Parts: sequence; C-alpha cells; structure tokens
Amino acid sequence: MEAAGHPNVKMMLDLYHAQLGEGNLIELVRTALPHIGEIQVADVPGRCEPGTGEINYLAVARALVAAGYEGTVGMEAWASGDDMEALEAFRRAFTVEAAESRNSSAFSTEVAL
Repeated sequence: MEAAGHPNVKMMLDLYHAQLGEGNLIELVRTALPHIGEIQVADVPGRCEPGTGEINYLAVARALVAAGYEGTVGMEAWASGDDMEALEAFRRAFTVEAAESRNSSAFSTEVAL
C-alpha cells in the first residue's frame, strides 16, 4: 500500500485468515489501519459468526474504534444455525447497541464501523 503512494489504494483485511495465519489481530489492526479499506469477519474455527470460535470480536471492535477506523466491517461467514441469530451475533459485536449494553460508548452509530 505504501509503495503505491495513493490514498485510494487500500486493502481488505480478512480477520478470519489473519487469525489462521498469525493471530494477534488487535496489533495487526493497529499497525495496518492506515491501509485498511474494509474488514471482513468470521470466527475461527468454522468460519461462522462472531461468538462461535476463539476470536474476541468485541475486543477487536473496540480496538478498531480506538484506532479511529471508520470503514466498512462485513460479515463473510456461515451461519452456525439460524441466519437471523448469526446476524444478531455480528451486530452484538459491532454496533453501538452492543457497546451500550456493555457500558461503553466508543462505537459508531452505524452497523458498519
């Protein structure tokens, strides 16, 4: 991204693959932030919605907000069960309503950060 030297050149960060490859997602988000244009989420293992695996997506979402990320967060995952419940799990991890229910106000008011 830096070599391209253009502000419109961004990367899509797939946190599922990043967790499989190296982990340490919060540090990755912090260091890669200037170059991130979109984030995709799915939990590990299984590539299902947040809350079904090992990734603490609430902590990741808080790190994104703290770092100033304002781009799109998309769920690229399989529903582990009911589709609407999977979507709700995504919303719980990445929306202001989730933050308020956990006594935090640092989240965007949009579904996408």
